[in-house]
Amino acid sequence: MTDREPEGKQPRRIALNPHYSVAKRKRQASPLEQTFLHLPRVGLRTERRLWSNGLQTWDDLETKRGYQLSLFGKSQWECWMETIEVSRRALAVGDTDFFAERLPVREHYRIAATFPKETVFLDIETTGLSLYYDKITLIGLSQGSRYVCHIPEAGSGSRVGSQTWRTLLAGSKCMVTFNGTMFDLKFLQRSYPDLAFPRAHVDLRYLARRVALAGGQKAIEKKLGLSRAKDIGDVTGPQAVVLWYEYQTGHRDAGRRLIQYNHADVEGMKAILDEVTERMAVQNTSNPLPRRTDFSKSPSSIRFQRAASAASLSVHIRIPRISRTYRPAAHCDELLASSPNRAFRVVGIDLTGSEKRATGWAYMEGARAETRLIKTDDEILEEIRSVDPDLVSIDSPLSLPQGRLHVRDDDPGRSRFGIMRECERTLKRRGINVYPCLIPSMQGLTARGIRIAERLRSTGIPVIESYPGAAQDIMNIPRKRASLVQLKEGLRLFGVTGDFISKDVSHDEVDAVTSAVVGLFFWSGRYEALGNEQEDYLIVPDLRENGDHGTDREPRRVVGISGPI
Repeated sequence: MTDREPEGKQPRRIALNPHYSVAKRKRQASPLEQTFLHLPRVGLRTERRLWSNGLQTWDDLETKRGYQLSLFGKSQWECWMETIEVSRRALAVGDTDFFAERLPVREHYRIAATFPKETVFLDIETTGLSLYYDKITLIGLSQGSRYVCHIPEAGSGSRVGSQTWRTLLAGSKCMVTFNGTMFDLKFLQRSYPDLAFPRAHVDLRYLARRVALAGGQKAIEKKLGLSRAKDIGDVTGPQAVVLWYEYQTGHRDAGRRLIQYNHADVEGMKAILDEVTERMAVQNTSNPLPRRTDFSKSPSSIRFQRAASAASLSVHIRIPRISRTYRPAAHCDELLASSPNRAFRVVGIDLTGSEKRATGWAYMEGARAETRLIKTDDEILEEIRSVDPDLVSIDSPLSLPQGRLHVRDDDPGRSRFGIMRECERTLKRRGINVYPCLIPSMQGLTARGIRIAERLRSTGIPVIESYPGAAQDIMNIPRKRASLVQLKEGLRLFGVTGDFISKDVSHDEVDAVTSAVVGLFFWSGRYEALGNEQEDYLIVPDLRENGDHGTDREPRRVVGISGPI
């Protein structure tokens, strides 16, 4: 092939963009104009090479004169120039979806930094961490100096002009969350399938790790020296759940604190994003990162509306009344109706891993429960025999993973069969925190639970495995670690009576009552069995109106048979 062009054709040369000017070159490039990762065949390595060669913006790349182009199609540089032209048009009209689709998610912070006034910070509050069982209690958003919150069970919690939380979210260019990828967005998508999100999303949990800021949001705020208002400074995630339950029972001040807590979360995200972008700029001197963002310089504030008749177009937050009175998701009377002949008798046990530590013990006859603390296996068995229960429900693993021979780590099947059963994997998938039955700290408890269950079953007493924490989540009752007072109140509203409600009893005794309640769910047929036949089953309440057992459940009867056949 010669150097001559085919007759009748002009040499193909690279021309500068006709819109380029010296003034344009001197202006401050936006953070989006300082990345090339959206260009064809450009990755992190190529981008770093361009930066190190002094090409740090689209303008810089555009002024680089091209080479003699290939006769066999467009060169890479030409493709870049075409994409940059399209990018300029998208940037001019604020088409952030264009960049969100083409940039890696880790670079979406550039979109937020380019459109700070149209970036929304979002955080939700829920009744717990399980997407399977829990629900959203509050949605909070902040954009600039505006804050909007929404309480699903009570209608709109605030208004900013005629703008609702949905329109604010849909109209934003970028969304910032903390762990929203794994939590907030999943809850929102389940509860509001038609909800419109901006495609650009900055998850601060992952962005902060790039500058060695790991942990939860409050841990990072503490590392950065950020403080919250005194009246909510000690509120944690579990305590926010308690505020919700208190709000549902008529304490509007708890609703106020819940909103303040949510507002502090979204404002804290602004400060974290500012600090992260500053550290990224300092730590990466060759990278033309955007200068520190200034989101925290536009804080939102909240003022609470005193009267429902106050101006509806104001920015005041109205604390609405909940549309329905709080109740657990089921009631004891419904379950007891399946035992018409006499009061159902069940023993609940919150077992400890050693006989040296007291075990929570509860006995329910009908709806009334009595509790105590017991230490030894023999004492537990004697107390059970003295009340002659229909069923015993034990909070402890009562079986081993399929293939395991014993609880210790020297089991020959340890590496092959592991330390977790199918029921525990199921709970994990549903977002319920549960320990594997054979981690070192659980081995003694598992061995003891299996031993007690075998002794009871050998005497003809039916035994099931229960997990009070999961049952409380399913029944919409706070766990003991959140509030023992609220846990006892939830059991009272469920219909359980007894001195344990008013007396100062241990949390182990209250969990034992919950285990007994699981036994009542099992006896009435309102249960779900998690696990498999080889490993046996963990019983949890089933509150579905049309679950696997249907709505017309027959009374359950259990027959125990022992001895040679």
